[in-house]
Amino acid sequence: MKVYVIAFTKKGTVLAAKICHNLEQAMCFSMKIAQDDIETVTSLEEWTQKAFERADGIVFVGACGIAVRAIAPYLKDKYQDPAVVVTDEKGQFVISLLSGHMGQANFLAKKVAQIVNGTAVITTATDINEVFAVDTWVKENGFICLKPEKAKKTMKEISATLLDGKTVGFDSMFYYNKLPKGLTAKKEGEIGISVSVYKQHKFYDQTLALIAPVLHMGIGCKKDITCDNIEEVVFSVLEEENIAIEAIEAVATIDLKQNETGLLTFCENYNKPLHVFTAEQLSEVKGSVSTSEFVEGVTGVDNVCERAALCSAQKGKLLVQKRAKNGVTVALAIKPTVLIF
Repeated sequence: MKVYVIAFTKKGTVLAAKICHNLEQAMCFSMKIAQDDIETVTSLEEWTQKAFERADGIVFVGACGIAVRAIAPYLKDKYQDPAVVVTDEKGQFVISLLSGHMGQANFLAKKVAQIVNGTAVITTATDINEVFAVDTWVKENGFICLKPEKAKKTMKEISATLLDGKTVGFDSMFYYNKLPKGLTAKKEGEIGISVSVYKQHKFYDQTLALIAPVLHMGIGCKKDITCDNIEEVVFSVLEEENIAIEAIEAVATIDLKQNETGLLTFCENYNKPLHVFTAEQLSEVKGSVSTSEFVEGVTGVDNVCERAALCSAQKGKLLVQKRAKNGVTVALAIKPTVLIF
């Protein structure tokens, strides 16, 4: 988390420097003192604009009023704004001012409070009532919403439902130990949360459908394959299986194919890392996979796509077995996943 810390007095700058010293990726700024590790600020307006563009979190050491007036022109929404925290120059109180959940200002306020031996001031309703914070949980786990605007409204409804003391349904294709208070395991009802890798997985009248990026796609291909060919086969498989492309965490193949332009372009177009394995590594994969004497004669291993998917998924299991078309083979493995609340 990249954090900008700014102070307005000499005493405040000393505290700001202490905060920065104890936070990773923190930069210290002051409108009063210039030192080697402290950058002088002459315009708070310009500084705040840059901080909103570049930082994940901002800590103001000074009065709340200064912070509020400084950030007001740059506010968008809690899904885009950085975390903003304010502490007095004595470090007595550390206030989570903006983006408490999605921006992690509540977390940052508690962290700063530990550093300055102060009291974290959290006003978020779900926190003070010790209610499950769905938006924080979604962000922490890296879940993806296929319809972001609809999901934002549903998350608000879920929070309101929990704060009213009512229950919210929960369904997942993944294992979990225990649900937090207010969530109940069921597949139907007025409102609920569904976690899977599938595009269509609505169970409730109002569903927060979350995609978990936990699939690893193994791809084998003939020489000089085009990106269009790969796309055609990949999306054909995904459509048949009702799987969202957002559920793919990484693509994997054998090292012989690591410089195939079509494969590299596909990974770049869809922002997927390419994991590469040797024939020896692929051969060590345990479990049942399909075999091909022809593939083994060319690559030194009897199967590329399934073995690569399993290698990349790190002791995962096959979800979709080998599919072949037009010189491209595709398989999907799911890595071991346990939901944590």
